[in-house]
Amino acid sequence: MDPLLATAVEQPEPGRYVLTWDDRFTASAVTVRAATTAAAAPDGVVVAEGARGGAEIVVDDPARRWYFHLLADDGAALVVAERGVPFAGAVNFRDIGGYATADGRRLPWGRLYRSGHMTHLTESDKALFATLGIATVIDFRMELERAAELTELPGAPALHVLGVPPGVGTKDFLDDVFASAEGPEPVVDAMHAILRGLVRECAPYYARLFERLLEAPAGAVLLNCSAGKERTGVGVALLLAALGVPLETIRYDFMLSARYFPAEQEVPRVIEKYNVQRGEASRAIIWPLLEARASYLEVVLEAIEEDCGSMTAFLESKLGLGEAERARLVAAYTV
Repeated sequence: MDPLLATAVEQPEPGRYVLTWDDRFTASAVTVRAATTAAAAPDGVVVAEGARGGAEIVVDDPARRWYFHLLADDGAALVVAERGVPFAGAVNFRDIGGYATADGRRLPWGRLYRSGHMTHLTESDKALFATLGIATVIDFRMELERAAELTELPGAPALHVLGVPPGVGTKDFLDDVFASAEGPEPVVDAMHAILRGLVRECAPYYARLFERLLEAPAGAVLLNCSAGKERTGVGVALLLAALGVPLETIRYDFMLSARYFPAEQEVPRVIEKYNVQRGEASRAIIWPLLEARASYLEVVLEAIEEDCGSMTAFLESKLGLGEAERARLVAAYTV
């Protein structure tokens, strides 16, 4: 297991970080250094010494994103950061850095981000966004969705709109499902059909994702859609697989949407959007659309296996990612 998955960084209030880890990372005492870039963290200021199992740290610039280097007495070392970026007006915005590949490389922190819509960014959100160095945004949404969720992003990053359909066969797919559903089961089935369709019918869109990633200039890249769970979730899973990240970690990252997507907050909006008028049953009916289920990724993996035999074969035959292209991705997005 990647020892990074045994660590956590939380920011319960601006500028105060709580770091935790367990014996899967180290049982030894740890020295913690901090810096405002991941690259500088190993040489950053010492903020804790002799820490065991965790440390509480207060930084002197709460407006910046902070990175922490953990160096254990037994030699174990990691750079860690808060996974979710604490925007008040964006959903499911998080860094996908730090993960280890099967051959021992790591995705750098602050190079790849994923998110849902950013419609309600506050002025302080925009100031934080400007510090992230995001030069490229790859948006999975269709133009009608974007028009309803417009956001002006600081720094004018290059925008690539892929326009991946959010349903199966028709833009009214979910409207039709909710019109007849009397319980959550048909919606779960619909979500499974949508996720399968993302790799069976929408592979050409994801092929363009990788073209954009291979062409992206220096700077961070953000992948986003409306919720940052399904279309973005599949895109990130395919990217992690192409970079050689183990399946255990891909599953871990996919399921973080259960934590970072504000499902409860979205219930009234979804009930209104799809005009679900089933009284007290309305919440249960729409809930499968809002939650992150392990089965949503599993049906994707099963479809890839059924259609192509393996993830590598899928990447090659459906996305145009042969050995040379995957090597270029590894060179660009791992260290």
